Amino acid sequence: MSKHELQGTEAWVEKISEHELPALAATVRNLEKMASNDTASLASLGQSVLHDQGLTSRILRVVNSVSYGVGRNRVTTVSRAAVILGYNTLKHICITAKMIDSMLRNRDISKPVHKRLLRLMAKSFHAAMLARVLVGEHDEDTQEEVYIAALLHELGEIAFWSMGGGVTERLDEALTNGRAPREKISQEILGTTFDKISAGLARSWNMGDMLVRSIEDPNRRTPEMRAIELASNYSQALTDPNAKIDVQMCLSEMAELVGVPIPGLKRRIKKCTQDSVELAVSYGAESLTEFLDPEADVNRFSSDEAPHHLSDEVMQLKMLRELTQLSMERADLNLLVNTAIEGLHRGVGMDRVIVLMVNQKKDKLTPRFVSCANAGRIETGFVFPLTSLATVFDDAYNQQLPFWVDKPESEQWRQKVTPALRGLCEDSAFFVAPLAVNGKCLGVVYSDRAETERPLSSDDFGAFNHFTGQLSLCLSLAIR
Repeated sequence: MSKHELQGTEAWVEKISEHELPALAATVRNLEKMASNDTASLASLGQSVLHDQGLTSRILRVVNSVSYGVGRNRVTTVSRAAVILGYNTLKHICITAKMIDSMLRNRDISKPVHKRLLRLMAKSFHAAMLARVLVGEHDEDTQEEVYIAALLHELGEIAFWSMGGGVTERLDEALTNGRAPREKISQEILGTTFDKISAGLARSWNMGDMLVRSIEDPNRRTPEMRAIELASNYSQALTDPNAKIDVQMCLSEMAELVGVPIPGLKRRIKKCTQDSVELAVSYGAESLTEFLDPEADVNRFSSDEAPHHLSDEVMQLKMLRELTQLSMERADLNLLVNTAIEGLHRGVGMDRVIVLMVNQKKDKLTPRFVSCANAGRIETGFVFPLTSLATVFDDAYNQQLPFWVDKPESEQWRQKVTPALRGLCEDSAFFVAPLAVNGKCLGVVYSDRAETERPLSSDDFGAFNHFTGQLSLCLSLAIR
């Protein structure tokens, strides 16, 4: 063991959270703020999901899969999915999608470590599905808590293997040789155990008490804890033929827990496994299916649910229709704004969208909806006074006109773009437009492509104005 290698729980938790998986950590923290149908939920959704078009596409693919049974009309926006499925269900879909994306992204992993990672992820995915089946008679909140606890029960170990590198290969070799118990081997090489890392990550990421309890006190005999433990054991036996699990005893205990005969339980488990395969494909994790069901016909799911590429114009039209439909349903401001934000990301291709609302005194604009990476920095770091300086934000708000600032540092815009505004736009071109309801301005909508540095065009500006104008109109209709 090199003296420079990490040792101890805190060191590994920090490395994983801050250096290996910071995006996953931030997403989980934000999504854990989601409550039941309130502003905080939609804000968390915007910060965590809407700006990531790849993640959004996978989430919608999952939502429209047979497993969630949303009906014949395909759900086209994440905001609509929140209404149909509920925030808790959407939260676990988002966390699952982000986890799979983060853990499978690293290609620089040895074959043995990669196989170990896939097997463990398949086990966790199936365990989450099965645990939710085992508590199917409980309320929805409990079901979702149990799902997340089972899914992330091995979070520390999954995160470790996803890193790759020499230490993962050395630990994999030591575990394969099996000359000592797992805990002793990991303690020797890592200075801690995977359970301790998992519990540390759960606390650091604000994952809730049930996950921590399931790791630190797995023998607690509540129905929820038993469901997590039994699902984990059964799924380990399913995905790893060499696992030393008494499957028959596990089946007996699960049958007792749910109050059904073993044959009936087996039918439920078979259906659960089929759903797991389909959802793994929907999440873009086909590589997990060989451990769930080696004989599954993956193409059957892929062909039915393959995502269709839509032109920008078609996507814009779909998103604008959704916005109009929501206004007819008298949706609240939060849902309408988030749908428009989603449209600007997916239909116009904007990287960052920020809606700033005027305060009660009408003397400053503050970020209310922030959809981009590092959203927390913008939420807390930028407040724009409405003053006589006549910045471009002042002009958009007072004149109720949109502006395209193509070169913030140029002579044309230098007086209109203050140092604070330049700190926001990072010297990238941006659009800004008023958000007005029945002639009364509530704030401004800001958008740019600072993250990808792609140029803005007149077509983009026209589409941006269309979305912001439609949002203002829909808000006026919705609050009549």
